[in-house]
This record gives sequence, structure tokens and C-alpha cells, in this order.
Amino acid sequence: MKVNYQNCTIEITNESDLDTAEISQKFNKQYPADLGFELEFKPSSKHGIRITENGIETYSALLSETAGATGIYEHSFLIKNDQIYICCSNHIYALNLVDLSVNWRLQCDMATCFGIYEFGEDFIVHGEIQVSRITKNGEIKWRFTARDLFINPDGKTEFKIVENRIELIDWEGYKYELSAEGQLLKEEKTK
Repeated sequence: MKVNYQNCTIEITNESDLDTAEISQKFNKQYPADLGFELEFKPSSKHGIRITENGIETYSALLSETAGATGIYEHSFLIKNDQIYICCSNHIYALNLVDLSVNWRLQCDMATCFGIYEFGEDFIVHGEIQVSRITKNGEIKWRFTARDLFINPDGKTEFKIVENRIELIDWEGYKYELSAEGQLLKEEKTK
């Protein structure tokens, strides 16, 4: 997926099939390895980020994580204030767009982070097991878990932000409505 931002193009790719030997040839930076963390297991998600200016690549980074697999979709990343916030497995990364250095890395779900959304001055992370509100500095304000996963087998939208509320549907068909502060306002069985 390519996004134009200011005077550069940002390309975000799924690199799940990338061989380990090719990584250092294709990417300047590798996270979380460049942060001093070694992955215990083979990565389930590998996402590449490339920044080009005037057709010339200036920076590139590869994010690799080992929990639930993620892909690159409309809501799996967002760009704001010269940073890219991106889901990779069960983590969210905040990287500077100047040089793709990491501002912070935060585990936001036990399994997988499906999307990150703006919510006032903060972000809401839609995870498989929990929904979290985090600050732009990577601090967790609150987390919410329910009876089951925030995946819906009936094709209903399992995650929605409506004004200053969050609406969720879990695997069992329970619908939840949360306040901006993460308080449960309403719960009902839908099926």
C-alpha cells in the first residue's frame, strides 16, 4: 500500500514470505532486533516500510513479531504528526517518518492487533482479545475485554467508533458499548 505524505511516498508491505537471509539486503533497519530484543520464535508477521523522495529510497525498516499474524489494510496503520503508527502482530509501533527510528513499541493485545484509529488526541486499538485506548506517547489509558474474541462470524461489523463511543460485537454475538473512558455503557445479546 502506498501513501503520499508531504514530499515523500510511504510504502507499507506485507513481507511474510521474506527469507531471513534477504532482510539485511532489503531493509536498513530491523525491529525489534535493532532495539535489542531477540524474537524467541519465527515471526508470524513481517511488515516493510519504505520512504522515497523524488523516486529515491531514503529509509526502510522491517517490523517482525511472533504472536497472531497481521496484514496490511486500511486501518492497520495511520500517519499523524510526522509519525507512522502501525500494527504488527500484537504490537503497535510508532516510528518517526524522518528516519524510521522507533519512538515506542507497545504490546496492545495478547494475540493480534487488527487496527488503530484516531480517537480525540489518543488512539483506539482494535485487538482480537481486547480493545485499548492509548496515548500518542504509547501509554495505555484503559483496556477492555469481553466474553470472547472481537471477531464476528456472522459478517457484522465487530468494531465501530460512533462519536465518542466504541461499539463492539464478540464471537458469541454479544454487543458492547463503551464510553470514551472505557466504561461499559451497554451490553446485550444480538443473536
